Amino acid sequence: MEKDLLERLYREYYQAVFLYCLSLCGDQQTAEDLAADAFVKAYLSLPDEIPSFQYWLFRVCRNLWIDSLRKGKKKADMQPDDYLHSIPYIQSPEAEYLKSERYRYLWNAIGTLEPMDREIITLHYFSGLSLQEIAVLLGKSGPAVRQRMHRLRKTLKRRMEEQGYEF
Repeated sequence: MEKDLLERLYREYYQAVFLYCLSLCGDQQTAEDLAADAFVKAYLSLPDEIPSFQYWLFRVCRNLWIDSLRKGKKKADMQPDDYLHSIPYIQSPEAEYLKSERYRYLWNAIGTLEPMDREIITLHYFSGLSLQEIAVLLGKSGPAVRQRMHRLRKTLKRRMEEQGYEF
């Protein structure tokens, strides 16, 4: 029964977790490794009471990434266009979402953001976390994350227009 539960959680959350890991590290292989490790670690260390498995999973991802940085594993520098091509093909709503032309522009614009900004955007729009949950996860205040998100929306719109996208 436990194996079935882990498989179901993996199928349900993998795409969002992979995108989050990719926003952290910028490297497909590292993101895949982080995502796989996060599922195992989150499942094995799951507290008795948590409000959301997804939120717990993202905390584990973030902590694993920070641990890998502390151990001296170097962060890869990807070009913005590489982000879209590094997402593995998985039949899911998120994959279909990213295929459309509008979201191609958006994803390329997200790739040009600073790592923390990519993380906030990915957690909110692709993983469905609230701004308050993101604030807690990142150790920031709620108002600071809301203000940053407001600025990020404007920045993304401007960068998409620079790429030739018309609103």
